[in-house]
Amino acid sequence: MNTLTRRDRLRLQMSEDVRAVARDIIATHGVDALSLAEIARRVQVTPAALYRHFENLADIVRHTARDIVADLAFELQAAVDVEPETDFAARLIAPTRSFRRWALAHREEFNLLFGTPTAAAADAQTDMTSDWVRRLSEVWGPVFVQLWNARPYPVLADDELEPLLRQQMAAYRAATGVEMPLGAVVVMLSCWRSIYGQVALEVFAHFAPLIVDQEPMFEMLMRDLMDRMGLGADYRPPTTAKA
Repeated sequence: MNTLTRRDRLRLQMSEDVRAVARDIIATHGVDALSLAEIARRVQVTPAALYRHFENLADIVRHTARDIVADLAFELQAAVDVEPETDFAARLIAPTRSFRRWALAHREEFNLLFGTPTAAAADAQTDMTSDWVRRLSEVWGPVFVQLWNARPYPVLADDELEPLLRQQMAAYRAATGVEMPLGAVVVMLSCWRSIYGQVALEVFAHFAPLIVDQEPMFEMLMRDLMDRMGLGADYRPPTTAKA
C-alpha cells in the first residue's frame, strides 16, 4: 500500500493553504487583488517558495478556480439528487435555483468563473472555462438526456441547423458526453444562456436600484424554460416565493 512521505504531505498541505488563501482574497476583494506577494505573506513563506508548487500566479488562479467549480458542482448535484428521478422539472429547476443562490452569495467567485477575463487569470482562463463547462454539463446534462429519452419535445433536425452551429453542437456533445440529438443540445445550451444572462444581471446589479430582488423575473424564466420542453404543467414555485 502506497503511503505519502512527509515531504509529499507538506507539499499537499502547502498547495491547499495557498489555494485557500487565494480563494479568500478572491471572495473578499476580487481576483484583481491577488498577487504572489500577498499570498506569500498570508501563507508565511517567501514569494519564491510559491514557485515550488505553482508555475505562476495564473496557475494559482487555475487551481483555485477548480476548487470553486468542484464545490459548486457538488452543491448543484446535491440539489438534483434530492428530487424524484421522474420529476424532470424539479431536477432541472432545483440546481438552477441553487446556482442563483450560490452566485448571489459568492459574487466575486462568480465573476472569476463567469465574468470578464482578468489579468490575474492570464493563460489560465481557457482552462477555467473548459473546466466549468464540463463540470456543469455533468450536473444538467444527464437530466436533459433522461428527459429527452422519456419525453422528447420538438427540436430542429440536424439539417435544419446552420452548418457552423451544427459543427459546434457536435463538438460540445463529443466533449461532454451529453448524448442527445443536436437540436436538443441547442435547447440545453439555450437554456443555460438564458439562465446565465438572468443571474449575471442580478449579480452585477444591472437593474439596481429599480429592481433589487429579481426572484420573480427568475421564476418567470423558469416557467418559460419548462414550457419550452413541455414541462410547464410540472413547474412549482419555490416554497419561499413572495406574495
